[in-house]
Amino acid sequence: MSEKKSGKLRNVGSMGFGYFVNSAQEVSLPLLFPTLKNYFFPILGNTHLAIIDGLRVIVQTFFSPLWGMASDRFSRRRVLMFGTGMWGSLVIFCGLSTEFWHLLVGWVIACLGIGALVPAGFGLLADLYGPHQRGKAIGILNALGMSGIVLGALGLGALMGLSEKGVDLGIFTLNEASGWRVGFIIIGVMSILAALAMGTFIREPARGSAEPEFDEELADLAAAKFRFHVEDVKKILANKTMLFSFVQGFFVLTALFMIQRFFPTWMSEERGFETSQADMVFGVIVIGLVAGTLVGGVVADKAEQRRPDRGRAMVSQVSIIITIPALAVLVLFAYSLWAIIPAALVVAFFIEWTRRCALQPMIQNVMPPELRGTALALAEFFQGGVASVLVIFLAFYSDKWSLDKAMLYGGCGCLALGFLTAFALYATYPRDVARARLIMSERRDMFQNSGNS
Repeated sequence: MSEKKSGKLRNVGSMGFGYFVNSAQEVSLPLLFPTLKNYFFPILGNTHLAIIDGLRVIVQTFFSPLWGMASDRFSRRRVLMFGTGMWGSLVIFCGLSTEFWHLLVGWVIACLGIGALVPAGFGLLADLYGPHQRGKAIGILNALGMSGIVLGALGLGALMGLSEKGVDLGIFTLNEASGWRVGFIIIGVMSILAALAMGTFIREPARGSAEPEFDEELADLAAAKFRFHVEDVKKILANKTMLFSFVQGFFVLTALFMIQRFFPTWMSEERGFETSQADMVFGVIVIGLVAGTLVGGVVADKAEQRRPDRGRAMVSQVSIIITIPALAVLVLFAYSLWAIIPAALVVAFFIEWTRRCALQPMIQNVMPPELRGTALALAEFFQGGVASVLVIFLAFYSDKWSLDKAMLYGGCGCLALGFLTAFALYATYPRDVARARLIMSERRDMFQNSGNS
């Protein structure tokens, strides 16, 4: 294996561990929520879960542009270490909560720093892989991250199973009152380990290293000359592909949030399964999410190579067309495990193709290197904020009626709107990619001419 390839794998593996811990943290609250409802009863309802996790996403996405600007301006390795390790470890305090408001404040504060992970990793990844490989690269990175959901769900499910039985560990008794606390503390410790791993193994490439117009020397020169400035935010917001990716992204993300946050609760309350069973099934379902992200990244890259103008947008639409009926079948007809698992696996396999495999590589391809972290952070800010507000309304609706109806109308309706929004990208994406390639060519010519003079 060449030194360059091994360096890529080391960087991706280190960031993947950070994504792994981030995913395990994000999914921990929904997985532990049925137990938390019993512990804090009668205070908590489904609306409270949506508010707690919704505030986390809103606050996290609000700070995400600041992390994006920091990652475009300063060392991305240091941003990753600080955000993941220093702030992520604060989830330990959630395990020490004695009141609902303790849990609320601790959860929101702990998640502030996790917003650093995605924009910094996104920008760094684009400097490791070229334009036609970025869907696959993003798929691999997110698959590593999503494995945190799988192992988090399986691990927390096993932990809750032991807690329901009660186990004397000598130092303390593991039961329903202490099991959820142990879960939060374990995730906080893993955040510290992830920060140490990224600080040790990541080697940061120059911004623009993977652009076809640049060699290593030109990338170093460009990285030194072209740096992010706050006024560059206007350039990002003026980009039409960015604006339509904001809109399509929040529609699809609303459906994903409904499944991520309420699937275990839906299985417990609407289908009557035990919490430990629901968590275990959720872990199995996320395997479909991991596999789908990997396959979707490869498919979207191939589609762009064959149809550079609309390949990724078409892949997005195909995945949505498959996801909508699968979600309807899950909610309307699936009551046994043998019916729930296949339908949910189809939903999980295709639902992230739009955001991870189509939109994120498109954002990388239409933005110059020094703006990519901020661009993705702004996309996450808009998509996550709007989707979280919509999910809070849907959760309020589910408390009055049922989670079945909220998932059916909210999930399928938002996916349908996401399908329609993709048509706008057919027109904007080719123009914005051509503009980005022209910018890079002009920079190459500028440095070459200055070297010859």
